[in-house]
Amino acid sequence: MENFEFKKYRSDLAKEIRKEPDRTKRREILATAKGSEEYQEAKRLKEQEFSTKQENKAQIERLLQYAQEHYEEYTAFDPETVELLNVIGTNREKFENETLPNVSDELVDKVIGFLEGNRDEEIVTLLKRANFDYESLLASEDDEQTKARALLDTILKAQSYDEAVAENKDKEIDFSGFENDPDIPDAKEFIYRVFGAELLQKCLVSKVKYAPDRINVQINGTDYMLPVDVYTEWEKQMPEVKSRKFRAESFVLWNTDPNFSKKFISTPIHFYSFHGEEPDKLDYLGHVSAEEKMRQYKLGTVAHEVAHHVYDYLMDADKRKEWKELVDRTSAITDYAKSYAEHKLKYDEFFTEAVRLKVTSPDRLKTDFPEIDQFLTDHFPEIKI
Repeated sequence: MENFEFKKYRSDLAKEIRKEPDRTKRREILATAKGSEEYQEAKRLKEQEFSTKQENKAQIERLLQYAQEHYEEYTAFDPETVELLNVIGTNREKFENETLPNVSDELVDKVIGFLEGNRDEEIVTLLKRANFDYESLLASEDDEQTKARALLDTILKAQSYDEAVAENKDKEIDFSGFENDPDIPDAKEFIYRVFGAELLQKCLVSKVKYAPDRINVQINGTDYMLPVDVYTEWEKQMPEVKSRKFRAESFVLWNTDPNFSKKFISTPIHFYSFHGEEPDKLDYLGHVSAEEKMRQYKLGTVAHEVAHHVYDYLMDADKRKEWKELVDRTSAITDYAKSYAEHKLKYDEFFTEAVRLKVTSPDRLKTDFPEIDQFLTDHFPEIKI
């Protein structure tokens, strides 16, 4: 049963049972299901998932204890990250104390009209841009004031995106640290060539910072910024630490989370050492010479992280619906995308891996995944090979 979606199977079965009002028939439905191969496989996979979660929990506890005993000196907060948090906090205060209380009467009237059934196209466009499920909100049992507040929050946040893009006009992204890696000293030129200045402006990336001499190990929300030699010794003693190593991180989700940030701002992308990566094992780089594989892998990783900004800011609800349907009928395009098959970020990661292939293995993408390639061509023609 390859690609069997056991969670969906269990959910569908539960819905079928709940819909049946007769208790005896509900028991019959369950009894029949229990005799099926699908039910037994779903049960097995559920038990396997639970066991894996328990093992992961125990593993994290062991790693955390070891890190706290040996590496506390490597946990200092990045000053730029602290500054970013302070800006977000200031924006939240301003939103509550100034922005929301001073909303124009015109916008308030539009929101009230929207709740009463007048689907103003401008409002719909803003809500779709924010990927906000307004239909579910309107159908909920929340009171009108709560619904109006949720709509206003989302609309004002969506409007702030245009303001942030305007503020970002003509600003070049600050790339640093790449000059210390002989594989990719031209990373900035590469990214500007494949995405284009106009699209990058809309991505709201403030800087791209690379620390090729550091490895970022994240455990329970704590970042351990370790020198490569220190990390290597830890890995020798506890090989499982490899699963906690992060090659890169983007702060794009800080912007899009409506419960965290109330205004769009430019945010950074951080990259760390590629120590231990094995690009020669990646089948999509099969056409690349051995000497060139690591370079293409690294450039593809930078493009992947930039693509997160494209997905989060420029994929509105309509595009996401089209993309979801496309992904659901397509096999995973890379092993990394496959690792997110059961994750809530499945569609985000599939998109960013598609962009990776578009800019490093375009022939493979076009030949093996023509619909994916066409989607990117149709919606993001700025992304060049």
